[in-house]
Amino acid sequence: MQDIGLVLIILTFFIVLSYLPPFLKYSRRQARLDPDRPYQVYCRDFDVEVEADKLDAALAAVPALDHNWSKRFPDIEAGWLLDIEKEGAGTPTCSEAAARIRAATSQDVLDNTIVSLLIDHSGSMRGQPILLAARAVMVASDLLHGLGAKQEVLGFTTVRWKGGESREKWVRAGRPPYPGRLNDLLHIVYCSAGQRLRARECLIMLRKDLLKENIDGEAIEWAASRLRQRRESHKYLIVLSDGAPVDDSTLYENGGDILERHLLSVIHEIAQAGDIQLAAIGIGHDVDRYYSRSITVAAPEELEGTIPRLIEQLLCSPPPT
Repeated sequence: MQDIGLVLIILTFFIVLSYLPPFLKYSRRQARLDPDRPYQVYCRDFDVEVEADKLDAALAAVPALDHNWSKRFPDIEAGWLLDIEKEGAGTPTCSEAAARIRAATSQDVLDNTIVSLLIDHSGSMRGQPILLAARAVMVASDLLHGLGAKQEVLGFTTVRWKGGESREKWVRAGRPPYPGRLNDLLHIVYCSAGQRLRARECLIMLRKDLLKENIDGEAIEWAASRLRQRRESHKYLIVLSDGAPVDDSTLYENGGDILERHLLSVIHEIAQAGDIQLAAIGIGHDVDRYYSRSITVAAPEELEGTIPRLIEQLLCSPPPT
């Protein structure tokens, strides 16, 4: 009987122990958003801005767990991107858009124009969405090159999932409340002004270990700061996004609306400054509530025809008052 009692005690101990991790995980409540607290960043020391062909070195220190997680996803067939490079922007949509832009805009203006394409690299873009986004920006790049306008193609995500070295530093500091952004940004330059986007850069977008969290407000600030360093007087920034900004680590410790509120603040500041015309394409995601100029597509397949149309609207019409 004593042996049976001992077995029952041990069994009970292990049953209780099995429930402890979830209990401990959720015993801390999510922070409530303080609307009067300004947006802040806990640490910028681990943020990365990198050219696309140097991504291997930038991601070399990412823990194996992050890489193993990404291996669950299948490879993407990327032949389409190579086809676009061979075809150029000779599709009817691009040809017609180019003709209308040339008819409405002088070459002097086009030569003094720069368009930045900023691509959301969130995890939900994995698979066909990022492949079709890459194909669409190649079409846009060829269109702009043919017009004589400058271009930049940029991507934004985070170095790791659910907080990186910034979060680890915050934990070591004793988890002070309301830390601000708690993940490490990864901003990628696929094509700088004066260059033309090539398939080899776009193929890098298809890395399975690349797409993670999306902190849109800071990405738009970054893209805008690059544009403001340029001499061109006509500056446009087009964002491709499939959802609201999300970084679980930041949202849990600061309140659920912190990233969205910051995005709206950044958009408002750019509109007030008036030196950059900002627009967006929402991929299955209504972006009208964020951007005064936007188009929402129901599926990624519509991107290739939508980007030339939006570029035409921006270059041929005055900014909204």
